[in-house]
Amino acid sequence: MEATTKQEPAYLGLLNAISNGESAAGIYLEAWADVTPNPDLACTLRLVAARERSHGDVFCRRISELGFCLEKKVDPRSAEQLAKLSNPNISDLEKIGDRSENSAVTDFFADTRRKIAEGEYDPMTANLLTWYIAEEIDSGRRLKEAYDCVREMSGGKKTSAPAGPSADAEAIMACMTTGFSKLEKSLEKLVKASR
Repeated sequence: MEATTKQEPAYLGLLNAISNGESAAGIYLEAWADVTPNPDLACTLRLVAARERSHGDVFCRRISELGFCLEKKVDPRSAEQLAKLSNPNISDLEKIGDRSENSAVTDFFADTRRKIAEGEYDPMTANLLTWYIAEEIDSGRRLKEAYDCVREMSGGKKTSAPAGPSADAEAIMACMTTGFSKLEKSLEKLVKASR
């Protein structure tokens, strides 16, 4: 049997980062849902956690469909994040913190939509990314509404931030944006060096 070399898609790193980040976000949100005394917040957290875990699984599957394996990576801040969100002695208000719109996430979604329109992804990956962005935006809206209710119940002010992706998605996307810039520069250097 002849060995075949697979052409690695330029966006494989993106799929890998989304799978890892979303899987982790699902764990964090579920841990928070398990300890919140607020049943409405718990319900929203569980829904979004299920979506995040699903995104992790589906993007892992897409990587396999393309003929590659997920490279598992652990965020060095994950233990700290999990400890905070799973701690019943830390209030929901404290866990919510100051959540505001993250322009890096908005830019990532806009950039991804542009690349989809320009045909930079294969059709199945383009469909997957379109679905993912839609769910992230809806999850962000749901979390914002739940967070606003917690703030109101605590006597805090409602946030005026527009509905957007979840806070966990914002953090993941910010890391991915930084990582992809570095990766792109490294690949450019490698291509130039190989010429």
